[in-house]
Amino acid sequence: MQKKIEDFLKNQGYTYAVIEPENIIYREEFAAKCRMNYCGRYQKSWSCPPAIGDIEAIKKRANDFPTAILFQKVFPLEDIYDVEGMDAGRKIIMTDTLTLQDDLKKGNAPFFMLAAGSCSLCKECTYPDRPCRFPERMLISMEALGIDVAELARRYQLKYYNGPATVTYFAIVFFGE
Repeated sequence: MQKKIEDFLKNQGYTYAVIEPENIIYREEFAAKCRMNYCGRYQKSWSCPPAIGDIEAIKKRANDFPTAILFQKVFPLEDIYDVEGMDAGRKIIMTDTLTLQDDLKKGNAPFFMLAAGSCSLCKECTYPDRPCRFPERMLISMEALGIDVAELARRYQLKYYNGPATVTYFAIVFFGE
């Protein structure tokens, strides 16, 4: 599975690092920002708290895998206020993450993925009135779990900050061989 993931990431122009899930730092203050609705998606998406359920159980699920790959892509922006460029970059990494997920599902090996931000499969989420339209494709964000992505990137020699006219997005896939 690792070769398949790495080949996909290389072909799509991602930088990545093979990591040990036990080295992921979860910070309560980061998860608290999620609950304070910094991104505007708290209580508005099946992929965000509180709809995701027990965060400790999700962390345990991730940490039960022996290996993970943290991947990133840097997107150039017109300037530091280029919100459309930021959104376009996030859509690209989300599309690629979903494509990788769909490809990995064709095999029999278990895996688990976390995304760069909240799910964006649907124009408008059905939460909380109706069930998720695509529960098998929905991805939870790393931020919802309180992952310190900057520290994780530093530990594995990936740059978190790549200059003022850029945005860098990360995602992660957990797996075993």
